[in-house]
Amino acid sequence: DNEDVLQPALAESWEKSEDGLTYTFHIRQGVKWVDSQGREVADVTADDFLAGMQHGLDAKGGLEFLVDGLIVNATEYMAGSVGFEEVGVKALDEYTVQYTLTHPTTYFMTMLNYGLFSPMSRTYYESKGGKFGKEFKSDAETYTYGKDPNSIAYCGPYLVSGYTEKNSINFVANPTYWDPDHVNCHTINWKYNDGTDAA
Repeated sequence: DNEDVLQPALAESWEKSEDGLTYTFHIRQGVKWVDSQGREVADVTADDFLAGMQHGLDAKGGLEFLVDGLIVNATEYMAGSVGFEEVGVKALDEYTVQYTLTHPTTYFMTMLNYGLFSPMSRTYYESKGGKFGKEFKSDAETYTYGKDPNSIAYCGPYLVSGYTEKNSINFVANPTYWDPDHVNCHTINWKYNDGTDAA
């Protein structure tokens, strides 16, 4: 919030173990995944946080270094020596997700804003040809997830309404967002910057 105090959002509450190694989050019930048109496609569950983490480690999109050596067996999973079931990210039930760390990390809660910790609708991802583990192939013909705004499931405050490569991305407020009263900007136009002009 504006006082720099962490506030609940998709997690209504959480606990940290006394040894600082285990964080348990209780996920808000009734939150919906929607497609780009705002049509409901699934409920957000604890398993979606596992799917998001596994996909992030599989795709190696650039943030996996954040959990390398931090989450139990994340390093080993990326090296291919263990299955994802051995990684320290578990769904204890439909709405409880737990992270187990290799060592106490006082700033762990601040890391949760990174995309690697975002949920991903497992069912929607798989419906777009998405695979996990060694079967993941970003260039597979049948893999269309995230290739355009109409191939993404959303649960956040915005939907991507338009995208022009090297020009702009347009966002509109998600009509099914769980906290619409705190979405003050209803449209956002993100202009492309190629980085050549530092000003």
